[in-house]
Amino acid sequence: MDWGSSERHEIFKIWIEGVTNKNTKQYIQERVIKQMDWYHTKSSIYKVKYQRWMTVSIILSGIIPVASVFADGGIMVKVLISALGASVTGINAYLNLKNYKDLWNIYRSNRELLLRTLYLYFNGVGVFGKQKDQDSRDAILIDMCENYFLQESNSWKKLIE
Repeated sequence: MDWGSSERHEIFKIWIEGVTNKNTKQYIQERVIKQMDWYHTKSSIYKVKYQRWMTVSIILSGIIPVASVFADGGIMVKVLISALGASVTGINAYLNLKNYKDLWNIYRSNRELLLRTLYLYFNGVGVFGKQKDQDSRDAILIDMCENYFLQESNSWKKLIE
């Protein structure tokens, strides 16, 4: 479990140990937690990639006006300015193609949605508070999580088409 917070990690570890139904416990550990870890890892990777490329683009964009001050007709400065402009354009096109910012936000949102669902489940509130028996709460948890996974899968299918 890599959830970004050791306190949260310890709380969930204790809560998961308290799950009496071994199938539900296994589902939470093997399906939900692993998917949350995957979202966390991917969103972190895409965040770093997006921020690095944008930082390079911003720096290069800032150099262009400074270099233009020295463009007194010299060919080398003109080539430099052209190369910088082309680089900025290329980086922005690359970022649009790779969609790092959107992927970072989507994966972060999906992780937070699953995290919220687990908080509701373990605290017996929301839809989980309305159910009196544990089997019903377990069924709702699995149904909600699988619906989230299905929605994500359908979103990817639409993007591919």
